[in-house]
Amino acid sequence: MSLTVGSKGWISSKDLVWEECEILDNNQTQLKVKTNGGVQTVEKSKCKFFPRNPSGLESTDDFLSLPFLDEPNILHSLRVRYLKGIVYSFTGKILLAVNPWRNVPIYSTEIISQYASSSNQAPHIYAVACIAYQSCASQSKDQCVLISGESGSGKTESTKHVLKVLTVLGAGERRVGGGEATLEEQILHANPVLEAFGNAKTLRNNNSSRFGKWIEIIFEKASAAKGVIAGARVRTYLLEKSRVVQQVSGERNYHIFYQLCTAVAAGGSHAELVKTLGLDCATKFSCTKTTLDGSRDDTAEFEATMRGMAGLRFSKHDSASLLAAVAAVMHLSNVEVTEVTDFDGNPCASVDTKDVSLQHAARLLQVSADELKDGLCTRMIVTGKESTRKPENREKAMLSRDALCKALYSKMFDRIVVLINNSLSEGM
Repeated sequence: MSLTVGSKGWISSKDLVWEECEILDNNQTQLKVKTNGGVQTVEKSKCKFFPRNPSGLESTDDFLSLPFLDEPNILHSLRVRYLKGIVYSFTGKILLAVNPWRNVPIYSTEIISQYASSSNQAPHIYAVACIAYQSCASQSKDQCVLISGESGSGKTESTKHVLKVLTVLGAGERRVGGGEATLEEQILHANPVLEAFGNAKTLRNNNSSRFGKWIEIIFEKASAAKGVIAGARVRTYLLEKSRVVQQVSGERNYHIFYQLCTAVAAGGSHAELVKTLGLDCATKFSCTKTTLDGSRDDTAEFEATMRGMAGLRFSKHDSASLLAAVAAVMHLSNVEVTEVTDFDGNPCASVDTKDVSLQHAARLLQVSADELKDGLCTRMIVTGKESTRKPENREKAMLSRDALCKALYSKMFDRIVVLINNSLSEGM
């Protein structure tokens, strides 16, 4: 490590905040450095110092060519490239992506063709996807593209780009179930459906995936260097169920809740489907009070969701059942739970069976209002062959209501994944 006087580098003495510096003096225990904040003397044992890379190399495409490959130099090179409008960088086979937070004209079928033919070798998500496809097709070996990062880093969009490349390069003529859509088109139809039911607006991201997913694309060999998509599977895990009943300030519930409310107001081609749901403006429901108007075009996105369901050949019954489940959750969130006392003076939860929200929820769940009330306000105790119901207090009844909302939404989401996989696996 170069600690000679005049050397330039990066120093961090607290909170891992890196500052550009120049060494003014160096002894056995201390460093005297000049930073943007002025001259300071720091204890060597209490700071970290790394030499800075030559300025002519800082914007290189592949960071493995940098003399010093460490945290501050990587961060600085990412910043240098970002300020030049370059959002992708390589570190060997690893692609680093910085979310540009704006539309950039670097994604198209023509650019995919450039990477597929190796005429363009600049760092890009297309390059990673093309290498994975070509290795799978030519070597007949399974490939994996792992996309990770913090919230708002662009994982959802990166996944879409990888799928786009694979469906373009692996396109065939296979039609699923005798329909008009190709298998590649159906894979892309799954995106808006999963996003509607599994993504939400957060403080850092307007379209944050609130679940993990593993997507498998199955190819069959068409030639020595060509593989054609034969099917696909989606696996999901860790859906954020707590969001269904509660969100922090500045965040929204899942997109589908707001899409349904705007669809009711807009009418349009799906008016017949949504008019029986008993919905109104999103602000009138406890689980969607935070609407954040303008953050999403919910009307247009509902149309995309319904096109996705149709493209995946969801039956009208399945589509209607999924939307009914969402509406039932919304009505359940509005059910008022009060408290009365029994003959012994014990507090007991109570729900008015004439409550409009309870009646709507019961109708959509295809149970009676009395049955739903009993399910919320009492618990079943089974002893041997006998069973009895014990009244709950208001607090526990409200917890039961929220638990039902979360369980219902989770089961509905699982059902969506099953329907998607059924559609994508036909003919395999």
